[in-house]
Amino acid sequence: RLPAPAENGSAAAGRPPPPEETARALRDLLEATGTRPGRISLVLPDNLARVSLMSFPERPPNRKHLEEMIRFKLRRAVPFRLEEAALSYQVLPGEGRGVDLVVALMLRSVVEPYERAAEAAGARPGLVDLSTLAVYNLCRAELARAQAGGRDVALLNCAAGYFALMVVRGSRPLFYRCKSLGSGESEPGVADDALSRELMTSLSYYQEKLAGDGISATLVRTATVPFPALEDLLVRLGFGAVSPVDVSRCLGAGPGAGIDPEVGQRIAPAAGAAAGRAR
Repeated sequence: RLPAPAENGSAAAGRPPPPEETARALRDLLEATGTRPGRISLVLPDNLARVSLMSFPERPPNRKHLEEMIRFKLRRAVPFRLEEAALSYQVLPGEGRGVDLVVALMLRSVVEPYERAAEAAGARPGLVDLSTLAVYNLCRAELARAQAGGRDVALLNCAAGYFALMVVRGSRPLFYRCKSLGSGESEPGVADDALSRELMTSLSYYQEKLAGDGISATLVRTATVPFPALEDLLVRLGFGAVSPVDVSRCLGAGPGAGIDPEVGQRIAPAAGAAAGRAR
């Protein structure tokens, strides 16, 4: 395990652990596994970034204009200067004159200590991804198969200190929400109440604002709340058939090469980043 970010981390005030602690843990891992340092991906907690789904009615003539429109929209929505942040976006597939995007924004003061720690351990950081987006990339084929009758599907990622919900329609994300848990909310029972409350709020928004007519299935990755408790909650709230993310199946592991389900839940974000690099 690597040192955890400070509690109450957020896109505005996330505090990464000291780089020397992370570097030491990475060096120990590389030595213990006999791995030669090289290119690595960093998969960071969702609540250290600001993720937005954006739409523009007209497709800009070039990338420069698109980035200017994104920054103009973000400038009114974030409590820090955009010059202090790293920005990344992906244009979603679609037809017509408009353009839809997934946009991620993270303060450089948050991401750079992780990059420095990796470099101090002898590695070369390249891709910087977020946990839920990495899990989504890992199980996109599973989500596509779960879209019974063309209905929407969901992905729930429960991690230490936060949880994130994504709803997918067709081949594209329709809704995304990440909720940080404060120190008092992380206790058993309290965290369950916070999760239940946020899921109900998200479901109401999905139905009322996004013309949602029902979720046919939900995939769950959890490193905190036991899956049976999440399954019971999601079924009661109307999130369709609920199943855990199966890393072995998502990676196409052959007979005898399966990954222990509990281990799979922990490593799902890393597996998503690695699988994306291999494609």
